[in-house]
Amino acid sequence: MGVKVVRRPPPCAPLLSRGIPETMRRAAAYLRSGADRKIKSGVPPANSPLTERVKQGGLTLRDSGDLMRSIAPHSGAFWADASTAKKQARILQEGGVIRAKGKGLWIPAGAQTRKLMKQYGAKTPGQLISAMEAAGYGFFFTPRTKVYCAYKKGRARKKGGTGPGGKPFALFVVRSSVTIPARPFLHIDKQDEAYLVPLIRSGIIRELKGGRRT
Repeated sequence: MGVKVVRRPPPCAPLLSRGIPETMRRAAAYLRSGADRKIKSGVPPANSPLTERVKQGGLTLRDSGDLMRSIAPHSGAFWADASTAKKQARILQEGGVIRAKGKGLWIPAGAQTRKLMKQYGAKTPGQLISAMEAAGYGFFFTPRTKVYCAYKKGRARKKGGTGPGGKPFALFVVRSSVTIPARPFLHIDKQDEAYLVPLIRSGIIRELKGGRRT
């Protein structure tokens, strides 16, 4: 999202040849803070029940904080914007459908899955399953619900056999596609407009009058 001076009438153009870079820097910084405000206030619609279980909270677009930290201000003599290079930003902004390219989308089934991924330093479902298998876990898949479950295997007894194992729990939910609703966080709302229009207008007026502060 951004703002830009798109027209400079001939009588004013020579007086605006330097642009208003300082004003645009301030505008870019505000645009970034505006995006932060929108994310912190919560962008509808609400998270799905599964997402709330995984994140242990109902805040949308907020998880590790990476998205907000990635939004950066940029500006020039006549333009300003705030944007992010995160790959997931477009689909979070515009919404869409993510379709599986292989054996399905493996979605964490709850906060415990995330805790285990952190515990074992796993970056992918496959890495987590391998690490858990080495740690004595067993697994099974429920075709009807398409949930991949895990359980701690029983320990071997001295007199033969094994002791009771751990209670099974859902590890991943497997889906062929996931629909992501649009949650626009990079846009200029009325609050932004109320600040930006007077800011840019005053910067242009000062430059036309020969002011040093633009």
